[in-house]
Amino acid sequence: MAANDFFRLSYSKISCYQQCRKQYWFKYVSGQQWPPQVDSPASLIGTGVHRAMRVLSESGDVDAARHELDAYTRMPIHEMIAAPSDHYDTAFRLLDVGIAAHESIESENRWAELSSYTPWPARGITVTTVIDRADRLSPTEYQLIDWKTGRMDFGEAIDLQLDIAHVVLRKARRLPRDANVTTIGWNLRTGERRVRQLTRDDAVATLKYLAALADAMQATTEFEATPSVACSFCDWRAQCPEAAVAVDESDLLLDADLELSAGE
Repeated sequence: MAANDFFRLSYSKISCYQQCRKQYWFKYVSGQQWPPQVDSPASLIGTGVHRAMRVLSESGDVDAARHELDAYTRMPIHEMIAAPSDHYDTAFRLLDVGIAAHESIESENRWAELSSYTPWPARGITVTTVIDRADRLSPTEYQLIDWKTGRMDFGEAIDLQLDIAHVVLRKARRLPRDANVTTIGWNLRTGERRVRQLTRDDAVATLKYLAALADAMQATTEFEATPSVACSFCDWRAQCPEAAVAVDESDLLLDADLELSAGE
């Protein structure tokens, strides 16, 4: 099997499969062209802050990071987060927290937006990710960070994302077998940090789990919908009858909540 024939796994692909099989079918099985992505203030703020943090990590220059974010917000297609606005202020508030986080880290070397992959030819899979930031703290101590900017970007849901990043970092940077890696999901909005201390044995266990999951994903023949409030944000909702029902029901629940609140 050639490398380009391997079944590709990413955190976003896995989470899509786990959350809604029908959305997974639309994205990765149907062959249909993806609908245009609809930007929101939250997504634009997240992208802008990530870009500024990349510049900060690469250059160590706070002014350069601030300029990167400001220039991003001034692009015509990003007018919904342009100054003056609360969204603009939020973006720079998150960047300020990121700057403080950057200045708290002492490392021998660092990498930003590290895009790489780890193939496992024997199981026919390739694991891919983009690591927001990785640091070598010492010859056997490393750290990787996934910056979070959303209100709900936290908790156990990000553990697999960190585990995947850990696997890819070991391969991409050719880490020694005895290297320890501290993985951190760092929420710039809340200040919370989700920390995992991982070893080579953990990377092996993650790869075995991913290979088994890949087998299940490839063997799936029924792609049922899982309607939820998340359907309101799905790019495929216009093509999914179940999503339309879920969106209507979420609107009714919201109306009911408003009526209850008004009666209090």
